[in-house]
Amino acid sequence: MPFSSGRVTFCQFAVSGDAPTSADETAMSILKEHAFRETEIGAPDEVEAGFVTGEHILDTQFNYEKNGYGNVLLFAVRIDTHKVPSDLKQAYRKINERAAAAGNPSGFASKADKKDAKDEAERTLREDLAAGKFRRSKMIQLLWDLDAQTVYCGATGTTVQEQIAKLFKSAFAVNLKYLSAGTLAGRVLLNQGKGRDYEDLRPSAFTPPPAGATDAKDEEDFVEGPRDLDTPMVPWVVKSVDLKDFLGNEFLYWLWWLAETDDGALTIQDKAGRETEVFFAIDKALDMDCAWDAGGKLTLRGAGPTRLVEASDALKTGKWPRKMGLILSDGEHQWELTFQSDQWAVSAALLPTIEDAAGPREQIEQRLELARALGQTLDGMYRAFLDARTAGSWPTKRTAIRQWVKDRQRATQAAPPARDQVENLETAEMAV
Repeated sequence: MPFSSGRVTFCQFAVSGDAPTSADETAMSILKEHAFRETEIGAPDEVEAGFVTGEHILDTQFNYEKNGYGNVLLFAVRIDTHKVPSDLKQAYRKINERAAAAGNPSGFASKADKKDAKDEAERTLREDLAAGKFRRSKMIQLLWDLDAQTVYCGATGTTVQEQIAKLFKSAFAVNLKYLSAGTLAGRVLLNQGKGRDYEDLRPSAFTPPPAGATDAKDEEDFVEGPRDLDTPMVPWVVKSVDLKDFLGNEFLYWLWWLAETDDGALTIQDKAGRETEVFFAIDKALDMDCAWDAGGKLTLRGAGPTRLVEASDALKTGKWPRKMGLILSDGEHQWELTFQSDQWAVSAALLPTIEDAAGPREQIEQRLELARALGQTLDGMYRAFLDARTAGSWPTKRTAIRQWVKDRQRATQAAPPARDQVENLETAEMAV
């Protein structure tokens, strides 16, 4: 499972309400009470959800040894879906209609025959559902940091988020809020007394509008109300969790700039105000999309994707990073991961090697600490960006970033592309 072994994938939820303060017997009893149970009589709901220990999908025997790690709960949610394929519904109905038609002198099924055929098909499908014929099960591991009031979820997706939030509300009487880049920025800035700054944030124009940008959309379709035509519309946030999720993309843009102009070093603070220097590099993956809704998408895979000519061309034509491969180090530990910034989602993160664990439980404890440290490091880097983004000096930094885009475009045009460093390069330009 993601947090127990292998590479780690997670998104984050903020917890509000009267949550447990420790992984005690009370917490275990709540998990047991809301453990996954299959519907025993009749056809089940389309979606069933409940808690499991995370050891495997059938284990609902919760205890501290399996699920308690200090002030951290490690468990899982099992989600079963029961959905009949539409083609199969039609096939059952057609079979019944043809059987009825064969018994009629006309050779056709009457209106009553068709209704009976439909009813018979539905009855058969209900029986199949009750027998579990269309059951699809999956388990999503959860790491609940009780001190930080944060749940790290080992999967993303709207259905997963809705079911987990509903289950936590029913079981623990707490609310979960998905932390995308926009919602996380709102929490950080509101806690700093910068609510007005947060509300006033609009997408930054790091480049002039590309050809076709001014007539790409009507003004009412732009991000958050009135805007001039020199402000990117960032079209993907329309379907995102929060209209401020573009800040996550600006965060990656800013990191890219720092990586090439400031040696990829950043001083961050944790929530307690302690400072740590973080070193970072971009590697192996770069996905970009046009913030002006006038270009297309770019996908680069391989070593040093930002050094390719295609990356410079993408920046020049108004594309913003949406996903990056990152290497992070706090001087003691190093993580490798892929990061989707607007969704604030980590995928395939390689945790530091654990060499001194006394046993399996201690190894899991250390992995949980390293996973939380990764999430906290990314959050700290984001807070540093938000400090810069809401400072009075941001227009000067934005101008410097615009000049950097121009300068790197000239530099890459003067040098041959570093294709010998690329293991697997795939580019896709799709005109809108």
